[in-house]
Amino acid sequence: MNKWALTACAAVLGGLAVQAAAAVLVVRSSGPSAKAYPAGKAVPDNSKINLRNNDVVILLDSRGTRTLRGPGSFDASATSAGSTSALAALAGNTTARRRVGATRQPPTGATAGRNVWQADVSRSGNLCIVNPTDTGLYRPDADTAATVTIKESGSGRSAAVEFAAGQRNADWPKDLPVAPGQKYEVRGGGKAVTFATRSISPVPAGMEGLAQRLIVNDCQAQLDVLIDTFTSPTAS
Repeated sequence: MNKWALTACAAVLGGLAVQAAAAVLVVRSSGPSAKAYPAGKAVPDNSKINLRNNDVVILLDSRGTRTLRGPGSFDASATSAGSTSALAALAGNTTARRRVGATRQPPTGATAGRNVWQADVSRSGNLCIVNPTDTGLYRPDADTAATVTIKESGSGRSAAVEFAAGQRNADWPKDLPVAPGQKYEVRGGGKAVTFATRSISPVPAGMEGLAQRLIVNDCQAQLDVLIDTFTSPTAS
């Protein structure tokens, strides 16, 4: 084999090695080093992440997430084990995917009580869809009964969903099937909001693939749920 062929093989193998090592995904960052670690950046799992004062970086891989707080130098791969059942749900069948978020320990924060495939009726933004029949609704304030009306902007069709007092979750209305590439106006969830639907089917393999799709499609509310679902202890 001549030197040019050897060089070409080395380049290909080197590229494959880099891809194989890039198994950790930055899902959120803030602080002075945020530009060096933007959301969506793949970081080689054998690398060090050097953070300054006031830096916060959240990493995600197949084992879960980890929050890094600067200053300090951290191993990119040192995430803790995630929930096996939740991991299986992300990569598994339709029924399992609907349960993502319900299989973990009691959640905390703004995303408590909902799963990745539910639309928050109090928050405007993009809504990523894998299987339309998996899509549901969530409301953070469930103190009183409420009627939520969903209107499809393109057709003008609408449907109502009844929430009982104490009820946070509901199915998307069957008489107005959710479809990708549409806009939906939602009223009755506390304020008027709008969803713009984006298809990410087929669902990517692993949490990193799903997180990457949510980031690229700017489905921030669902990304928040994914991060909260698999959050592990903070490193600082």
